[in-house]
Amino acid sequence: MKKTLLPMCIVVLSMVGAASAQTFMDYVKEMKGDTAVIKDYTGMGSVSNSISNALNADTNRPADRVYELEANGYYPITANPTTSASGVVIVGSDPTPLVNNQNAASAPPIICGSTVSGGTSNSGGINYGGDLTIKNCAIIPAASDGTLGWAFLSGSAPNCRVILDNDLFEHTRWVFVQSNTVAGTRLFINNCYFVNMSGQPCRRNGGVYDNVNNNTDTIWVTNSTHVMAEGSMYKFRNFQIGKLFFNHNTFVNCAGSIFESLGYESNLTLTNNIFVNSNLQPTSDSVLTADVGEVDPDNLPTGLVNCAALPDTFQQVQRKILVDRNVVYWDPRFSNMDSILDAQKAWGETNWVSQMITMNSRTQSMFDDSSTYPYLTEGKWYNELPKFVDPSNLLTTEADSLKAFAMATVSSNASPAVLADWRVVSIETPGDFSNYVYSDWPIPINLAYTDSDLMTGGTMGEPVGDLNWFPAQKAGWNEAAENTTLENMLQTGTLTAVEHPGTQPRTFALSQNYPNPFNPSTIISFSIPKAGYVSLKVYSVLGQEIATLVNGFRQAQTYSVEFGGTGLASGIYFYTIKYDNQSISKKMLLLK
Repeated sequence: MKKTLLPMCIVVLSMVGAASAQTFMDYVKEMKGDTAVIKDYTGMGSVSNSISNALNADTNRPADRVYELEANGYYPITANPTTSASGVVIVGSDPTPLVNNQNAASAPPIICGSTVSGGTSNSGGINYGGDLTIKNCAIIPAASDGTLGWAFLSGSAPNCRVILDNDLFEHTRWVFVQSNTVAGTRLFINNCYFVNMSGQPCRRNGGVYDNVNNNTDTIWVTNSTHVMAEGSMYKFRNFQIGKLFFNHNTFVNCAGSIFESLGYESNLTLTNNIFVNSNLQPTSDSVLTADVGEVDPDNLPTGLVNCAALPDTFQQVQRKILVDRNVVYWDPRFSNMDSILDAQKAWGETNWVSQMITMNSRTQSMFDDSSTYPYLTEGKWYNELPKFVDPSNLLTTEADSLKAFAMATVSSNASPAVLADWRVVSIETPGDFSNYVYSDWPIPINLAYTDSDLMTGGTMGEPVGDLNWFPAQKAGWNEAAENTTLENMLQTGTLTAVEHPGTQPRTFALSQNYPNPFNPSTIISFSIPKAGYVSLKVYSVLGQEIATLVNGFRQAQTYSVEFGGTGLASGIYFYTIKYDNQSISKKMLLLK
């Protein structure tokens, strides 16, 4: 997004002090019912902090208050607010998916830091003291003079739910969101675009989320794209996070670990993602020694998936990890990094090891040991580079830049180096920060692809990776059904081949009901390869017919039907399908 009529933010300190005398309506452009449209920097007469001041002044707000920000608006922050325990919702006015929005005049409103008179600047930020939702916005932890922040969203109260939906994030020295010292954060990231996660000369800095010092309850990331990053993207550290769910995401050119982990995850779903030139930086003894607490406990290289035995001090739970339908690719130009470092005896080391692996030897052996770890499930990996429609120079000159950064920062003893910002539209020159808080807009790449195997390679026959690059396919995607299928696979340790609703099934099949055991209802799915008569019935253990779920002619398709156990006693029941002179029966357990 190019800077147009919005000037650099220069705030007069006396104006900030005078804000305390103003009322909530002084920051409101208009009211739409209980939704308040907040004035931006220009609407406030070139004064910053309208969001913070509006939140602080709105003392009598209704429970369903929404703070709406104007498309193409500019909302710099001089004083970082702490949201109330009752929750806050901030929404940009244009809900068009970011990667599909080609309207140059409808950029997401920028929430960022502010340059202040007197030579000091605030990089911006919001402390979540309750549930927080931010949608359709651009979040930039920086000020217009190039001042860069460590994080933007930080926890200040336990058990908060943070929802980030259709947001653009750019620039950070550490991460965009951190749990800080509070436990129980539930983070949901959907339809977001992350770019240029760089700024601090360090191999570990530059990512999305850090689980700092306490157990996070949930990290749920779907349909989000990550481009050009220095360090660890999602930092699990040495904690047992309650639920980890990464489905339909795209990662391109991310030097450090995608998932920084000691391998103690016990509930992880990693499915339908694309990893291109990511998780590529070599490691060595010096790195493993310097980063104790952020590296593998057995000093092994960390791949995309890491799993280790739980320490005795941890709650000993059944490990459940599902890995399936992910694309992985590393450009051959990265394959010699470890050997070059060995030959150079870089930082006195001759044992550099590649981390461009899906999982290390210990993790692989645990996944292969189905008797001890029946719920560690590894499915299909696609080892190929998608034929992206328009990746710009990400796979050419930017890949070279990524390799140079990765080589220069492999050791804690390395000379300081920063991954240069990747800009296509808002070109900057050294020392010129006039566009620093204005991201490239419209987003200048198209990571849709044309590979036939990947276009239908997802769990439900949809494209792999961020579905926002495929708007037609996303519109027909049944997210709830896929989530149910993935959870069933995770909980049972089995891989389920689900036919795409738009294609003809190849075989006659009856799936195990889910959930099982169930109360009060469960889903039964079946497929028929050609049109015909279908009967699906439920029976008691004595053979008594309990219910008829299907009885009639059906077209070739995959079907899902619900069976309710209300009014039935706990116990085992059987369901039987008959089709084309064939019959299949399975049992299920109603447990009240």
